[in-house]
Amino acid sequence: MVKIPIAIVGAGGMGGRHLRALKTLYDSGMSNIELIAICDTRKDNAIRLANLAESMLNSRPLVFTQMEKMKKERPDILAVDITTDSGSHHHVAQMAFNLGYNVLCEKPLSITIKGCNKVIEAWKSSGKVLSVAEQERRDPICRLNKALLDVGVIGDPYSFLLGSARGSRDIIILPWRHNKNSGGIFVDAGVHIVDQMMYYLGDIEEVFATSKIWEPKRYKGKKIGVSNFYDHWVKEIPDEIDATSEDMVISTLKFKNGAVGQWTSFFAAHGEPLEYGMIYGSKGSLEPAKQRRGNPLTITLDNGEIITGDQVLELVPDFHLDELTSRLFGSDRLGSYDAPFEDADKFLVALEYYELGQCIADGVKPEVDAYVGRKDLAVCNAALESSILGRSVTIKEIENEETSVYESSINEHWKI
Repeated sequence: MVKIPIAIVGAGGMGGRHLRALKTLYDSGMSNIELIAICDTRKDNAIRLANLAESMLNSRPLVFTQMEKMKKERPDILAVDITTDSGSHHHVAQMAFNLGYNVLCEKPLSITIKGCNKVIEAWKSSGKVLSVAEQERRDPICRLNKALLDVGVIGDPYSFLLGSARGSRDIIILPWRHNKNSGGIFVDAGVHIVDQMMYYLGDIEEVFATSKIWEPKRYKGKKIGVSNFYDHWVKEIPDEIDATSEDMVISTLKFKNGAVGQWTSFFAAHGEPLEYGMIYGSKGSLEPAKQRRGNPLTITLDNGEIITGDQVLELVPDFHLDELTSRLFGSDRLGSYDAPFEDADKFLVALEYYELGQCIADGVKPEVDAYVGRKDLAVCNAALESSILGRSVTIKEIENEETSVYESSINEHWKI
């Protein structure tokens, strides 16, 4: 099998998560990617990740602090995996295309639509591959959710109700997730949620929303969350920060197919945490399983029948997972799985890597391309824009930069 030489650009927590995924792909027997280099402007981070790579992959990647130097010294590298902080994605991606690299870019493609559009211009001029890392839809149970909806098990979709409430005054993972100019927690988590909603029900056309910053001060908690992926940087987290990004956004969504959604994203909730999700159709409801958990989904039909676990597989006899997913999760037909979060996380990113290799070697088109990535962000930005304007906002307005009041200060900050 041809192996595409790549570099990881960004050696923080997300870079480490992607390295674990590379190890998984290497061990799968289907690896079409080879890690050659690590690049990060913080040399200490790059060396740390190279050390981890050496222990995990039995080969030490080269260390660089500049992509330009990496291109000059290792012209054989064909692609970069961008895992830098979200605020710099647009800049790093444009530079990568200008240097002639294919790109796998962590979500969001940029934290503003103007940034996305500039990346798209650079990508189209380069003739290279651009894949946006939206791994959650690749979860076997998310694939099953989609298959059931596609065959009409619950009939025509009427509504998608989705929400979560948690957070209190704690710093969520790392401080940048409370900084508007770095994207903020609503955008950082929201693009994943939007991608799943549109994966299941199709494009969202219009958004009406209200947003708030309930906790302008955030404090370092006992845990920073997301397994132990970011523990190395705990000492760098201050005891207190000023928060400038929204911690509550409540949105009404209009889907192209006529369905209506309600999405609550509340990261300043005190007391009892809450999480819910339900898709209602003309024949019943589907409670979608949450990605990277392995829990079964549940279907409730109008006749009172409740179907869950492996029973739902009988409703989609033609449903099968692709070969690599089947190898990683243990079967090509799953109603649930027992893998812990950390394993599911690396399995899904391994699938993104494998697809990148296919795109470069065989001309396969990425499932989540630049336009899907932009639309995921556009729905989030439409909600924030709607809250400022006090009216509903269409996704077309956002994508075409016809209204951009909310993101204007971010564009100014990053000189986009």
